[in-house]
Amino acid sequence: MSGSSKFSEAEIAAWKQKILDAQRKRQAEIERQRREAAEAAERQRQLDEFRHHIHLRIQSLLVDLRCQWSNLYSQDAAALHYRCQRQQDALAQASSMTQLHPLSEELLRLEKSLQESLFRKRRDDAEKRRQVAIEQQQFELEELEQRIAQITDGQAIAFDAAGQQQVRSILQTVREAIAQGNPVAVKRPLAQATALVQKHIRQVTQKNRDWQHLQSDAKQQLSDLQIMVAGLKADPAVMRWQAVAVQALATQMTMLQQAVQEGQVQAVIAALTNLSQRHQTILDIAQAAERQAQRRDYIVDSIGQALQGMGFTITFRQPEHPDHPASAIILGATTQTGKGVSVSVPVEGQVFYDVDGYEKRSATTVEGSPAAICDEAEQMLTDMHATLEDKFGRRLGSAVVAVGLDVVASGHETAIGERRGEHLGVPGAAAARPHFDHRHLRRDAEEVQRLDGMA
Repeated sequence: MSGSSKFSEAEIAAWKQKILDAQRKRQAEIERQRREAAEAAERQRQLDEFRHHIHLRIQSLLVDLRCQWSNLYSQDAAALHYRCQRQQDALAQASSMTQLHPLSEELLRLEKSLQESLFRKRRDDAEKRRQVAIEQQQFELEELEQRIAQITDGQAIAFDAAGQQQVRSILQTVREAIAQGNPVAVKRPLAQATALVQKHIRQVTQKNRDWQHLQSDAKQQLSDLQIMVAGLKADPAVMRWQAVAVQALATQMTMLQQAVQEGQVQAVIAALTNLSQRHQTILDIAQAAERQAQRRDYIVDSIGQALQGMGFTITFRQPEHPDHPASAIILGATTQTGKGVSVSVPVEGQVFYDVDGYEKRSATTVEGSPAAICDEAEQMLTDMHATLEDKFGRRLGSAVVAVGLDVVASGHETAIGERRGEHLGVPGAAAARPHFDHRHLRRDAEEVQRLDGMA
């Protein structure tokens, strides 16, 4: 039987690429499921919190109802109590925000009904007690004052400051008229006060309702953003590349939550649009950075296998900056004859080589200055390039070797024939460029180029 492989090396490389692609897809699916699980947990937490809030409101309403029972008509008290019990039953069966929101709105109506029932009973009782017109007028004045008292100064100033001043003025006129004891003199200013109070309450109530809707919308958008941030924090790829951006997003979200509590609703809604767009930007950048890091690792693997095939033994493989995900990977290899090569592969830009143990010779540069070069090292790198292209579908630029130089360089500096590498735009990559300070080592800068169809 023939000892040759059933498949060519190119076919094997293609299968390996397919396996890598499948692994990436599986990892992406795992990360998606993790994000969805985090989002579902956050939704459930918000649902439980909202349910507990409604439960407390129902209990508070029942306590108020018991305390005010004697101040209500029996039929009103019974009806309100029955409606509260129905809310308790509905709360026990509710399982989503969609079902809980109507309960919250019904509680607002119940609270309003309780106040209206209290006002109605108090007014009727007063009408029975008061037998003279002046007493009735005094009660009506008190009713107006109580209705106005339901509006806080902050609401009145924010929604109808002019109406508040008019109401205060006319109520003072009514008080002075009642103090004189003339019901006829009280009738006209009291009617004016009633009309102004109704107008003021209607104005404040409508504007406050509109503001409440805006606040509810802002809170819902903040809730959605909180869910998205929870999903980002649960994604290890995002936190590896965009942890600072995610934390900044979370900090801004907290500031907007405080702003909503302070009533700055419109400003919050305007800011939320940009934050929602930033969420997608963070996700896109992190995913792009992860793909670049995977490509860097693939190049390192390919170079390592190529060197092993040329008789080298891999002595070390480590990140140049372990605390930075965009760090270059350093690969070291030696032969039994004492020759060595160190390779630095970044996520973008140039691949650097340091060679040692090769015979050098002197030559003159284009500027006329002497330089040490090494044909043997250059040939070794050329052979390695050919292996990379044939077996792994990875093409690098031609090698340029400088020998006997003390180089402490950034990622763009070589002694001879500088070439700029392919820059992929990964955030933070420039801070983690390859950096060697070994003495008397040879450096070679290669330009990373992708073949068609490679990731």
